Amino acid sequence: MLIIDECGNPKAGLKSVGVCRQYCGNLGKVENCQVGVFLAYVKRGTRLLIDFRLYLPKSWTVDPKRCKEAGIPDNEQVFRTKSDFAYEMIVQAVHSGIRFTHICMDGFYGNHPWLLTKLESLNLIFVADISSDCRVYTIAPVFGIPPNKGNQGRKPTQIKVLNTKSVRVDELMKKCERWRIMRVRRSMGGFLEVKFTAIKVWRIDKEVLKPFPVWLLIRKEIDDSEIKYSLCNDINNLSWDKLVKMQSERYWIERSFEDAIKLAGMDDYQVRNWNAWHHHMALVLLTMLWITKEQRYFLNTRDNITLHDVVRVIKLKITLKIQTALTIAEKIVENYGNRRDSRKSKMKRKTRMRTT
Repeated sequence: MLIIDECGNPKAGLKSVGVCRQYCGNLGKVENCQVGVFLAYVKRGTRLLIDFRLYLPKSWTVDPKRCKEAGIPDNEQVFRTKSDFAYEMIVQAVHSGIRFTHICMDGFYGNHPWLLTKLESLNLIFVADISSDCRVYTIAPVFGIPPNKGNQGRKPTQIKVLNTKSVRVDELMKKCERWRIMRVRRSMGGFLEVKFTAIKVWRIDKEVLKPFPVWLLIRKEIDDSEIKYSLCNDINNLSWDKLVKMQSERYWIERSFEDAIKLAGMDDYQVRNWNAWHHHMALVLLTMLWITKEQRYFLNTRDNITLHDVVRVIKLKITLKIQTALTIAEKIVENYGNRRDSRKSKMKRKTRMRTT
């Protein structure tokens, strides 16, 4: 699959390219930062960032002098939304021949109907998170001009939905009685289980006035502490097991960011201009590609080698302090034991919670 998401890095001052006060996902609040939009590729648990764009707020694109000082090319000094970048990278992936089954995105992108409509036009399958106040239709809407209700007043000229009214997805959730407890994926604490349901609904795009049948996917934590809503246009997919896993796969881009930050210094840079930022991110992506390829080599002999283990082996060859093959092997075995013990501990805790 492909996954779209953004990553923000806090930065002080006003000179770093693209910096301004905006929402920073790493901090969970509005802060002075740079924001990049990234595309990840995921296959059978292997995840890798493969493309990126630097977001330039309007405060930059309306200031040619500021852009010139930061070395931004003339053709890039045009405001584009993060959703524009998302669509651009997806199209680039298609043109590059990258094979994927579907695209995942969070609620920021899922709440842009035009983006979903464009993906539909390319016959691409998406799983897009949406907000709880998003409105859908439970029966296929019919468009037309409403009849005139009387002889007085203007005749209606605006096209509207004639046969039904839209409903908020959180209202639909409250009326739903058909829930299943589904396994999403294996985690350190055993299998991650959630409550799940899928409802066939229709979404509309006011720009094209056309109804699109989609699955409304609703996922709740076992204790009902968190609810997630998504739309999926794979309307022929009748397997709830596949749908719940597709809805839960955006998790992997968070792991991709975590890997790139911890192993390749994605957020560890001091640059100001356009080229320097792009050079740094390109090197980070190439580094993670190399580490991932090395991991696949090691996985041919042992199925529990992590990306962190691979970096330890690499440091044996490119070392900053004297190490031996034995100390690296001991560290890998120690970490494997720690992960095993942690998994056992979580499983015991989970079992006790179920019995009580």
